[in-house]
This record gives sequence, C-alpha cells and structure tokens, in this order.
Amino acid sequence: MQYQIPKEDLRKYSMKFSLLIMLIAFVSIYVMEKNSHIIFYRTFMAFLHFYFCFRLNILLYSVFSKKNKEINERKKVTIGIGLTAIFILITSYTTQFLIYKGIFPSDLNDSRAIQIFYTWRAFVFIPFLAIVTFSTAHFFHRSVILMHATRQSELEVSRLHTINSETLNQLLKQQIQPHFLFNALNTLKSLIKKHPDVAENYLMQLSDFLRASISEHRSDVVSLKEELALCENYMNMQKTRFGDALQYSNLIEEEGLEQLFVPFFSIQPLLENAIKHNELTKENPLLIKVFIENDVIVVENNLQKRKYVENSTGNGLKNLGERYRLLKEKDIEIIENEDKFVVRLKLISNENSNH
Repeated sequence: MQYQIPKEDLRKYSMKFSLLIMLIAFVSIYVMEKNSHIIFYRTFMAFLHFYFCFRLNILLYSVFSKKNKEINERKKVTIGIGLTAIFILITSYTTQFLIYKGIFPSDLNDSRAIQIFYTWRAFVFIPFLAIVTFSTAHFFHRSVILMHATRQSELEVSRLHTINSETLNQLLKQQIQPHFLFNALNTLKSLIKKHPDVAENYLMQLSDFLRASISEHRSDVVSLKEELALCENYMNMQKTRFGDALQYSNLIEEEGLEQLFVPFFSIQPLLENAIKHNELTKENPLLIKVFIENDVIVVENNLQKRKYVENSTGNGLKNLGERYRLLKEKDIEIIENEDKFVVRLKLISNENSNH
C-alpha cells in the first residue's frame, strides 16, 4: 500500500504507548510477584521489547518507502517479526549471561524462566512473543497513519471546497455585472434619442459607477460604506432617468460603517430589481428605503408590479442568494405582501470579512 509516513507522529505516539504498556505491565506483575527485582526487571523488559518494535517498524517503513512507492505489508511484517524474535533471544540470553557472571541478581532466574529458555518451549514462546509485540506495534502504527491520512484528506477537501466556492462566487458575480451594464447601455441609448443633455450627465455618472464597481474592487466583500456609496451613485443615475417618480431614502447613519461588510455588488442589484419590476409615475412614485435592523440590512420598496418586465431572466435574487450562502453560509430573507417587497441581508462583521 502507498503511505505518506508521518515519522514524527509515529515516534511521539510510540514513546507514549510504550510507557503505557510499561505501566500496565508493572501493575500486572506487582499483583502476581513479591520479588522487587523480578517486578522491575520484567517491567523494564516489557517497555524495551515494545519500544524496540515500534522503532523497528518505523525503520522498516522508511526503508520500504525509499525502495518502492508501494509498501509490501506482508513482507515488512514478516521481516519485523523475525528481527523481533532475534532481539528477544539476544536480551534473554544476555540476561542469563549477566546472571551467570553475577552482575544481575540470581533471583531473576526463577524456575519458570529456566523451563522456557533452556527447553524446546523457547522455540514456541519466543516466536509467539515476537508475533504479539511486533503485530501490536504494526497495527498501532497503521492506526496512526490512517488518522494522519484522514486529517490530510479533510484538509484537502476543505481546500478544494474553498477553491470551488471562490470560483463559483466569481462566476455568479460575472453574471451580475454584465447584466447591469446591458440595462445601463439600453437606458443611455434611450436618453440619447430623447434627452441628449440628460444623456451626457448620465454617461458621466455611469463612468463613475463602473470605475467604482470594477476598478476599485479587490475582494468578495466590501464595507457597507463603500457599497452604499456605490448605491448612491447608481440611484443618482436612475433619478436622472425617472425624476420624481423615484424616491430613495438611505436611513443608515454613517458612523461605524467601515466595520460592517456585505458581499460586493449585493445591495445595488436589489435597487435595480425594485426599479425593474415596479411601475414608476409621479402620481404613484416608487419608494425605496435602505435601513439597518438588528444586524440586518433591509432593502424595502412599495409594491406596484409591472405587468411585463423587459429583459428579465429571474436570476438576480437567486444569484445573490447563492453568493451570500457561499460567503456567509446563510440565506437572504425575502418578504412579499400586498403592499411591499422586502429583502433582508445579514451583515458580516469585521472579523469574518477576510475572503
């Protein structure tokens, strides 16, 4: 199997798990044995054998990963068990030699150890002990590697989700801006024919609006102050066209607007949507209000629907909702009754605006 070996994690967890095994061994031996020499010797040997297996397994992973991209687990485990058996033999007979020389106390060499290491039972017990200790180390490391791979996969999925969200957000914005430009040019064309002097002023306002909406924009969100300035420019253009048939009220105080954020080009399409879908006359003007209510920005207009809306795709509010869910992970709120149409957007605080 192909692995990315987290060697530092394996070393760290190996030491911790070996110490845990040593503690378990100490408690188990202490209950069964009274001889302090035997208790401490066997506790230490339990730690030594398991820690050796952990380090041996890390070494084998390193060796196999350098030679092949695909690690042969069966071959690695077989080699590991063999080397572990050799290590147990070396430590066991070294202990016997040190007892014989009088370096270790003689009470370590009890009758049960002699029956195992000086008879045929050693050929069964030592391989069995090697299989248990090395297999424990192997499967413990497999779980650490799996945990590491899962964590890396989650990070990669999160990174790809972020990239996908940013890409989708850009596509949605690209659908909004050309749509506005198409409508603005149609309006300019109409004004040139009927009111050339008004058309010249409208063209200057359009130029300022496009410069602010395209040239100065550098992120997915902008401060509420910038967005409202963009809306003010846009509504001045529409006032040029509709005069007293259109009334716009910005009821938001200017203080602290730099600390509040909204998705870029989010409020202006709501104003455009209100103008596009409603009748505007001097006798029955369209009244648009923008205000803040409990950390929510509200765009409200009286409802006097047109029977036919030219060049309407019906995607404006849908696209805004998709953009807002990508940035804020919340839906916009749309309220419509017999008298008014309301759209509510949750404001984005300063600490959540780094997109």
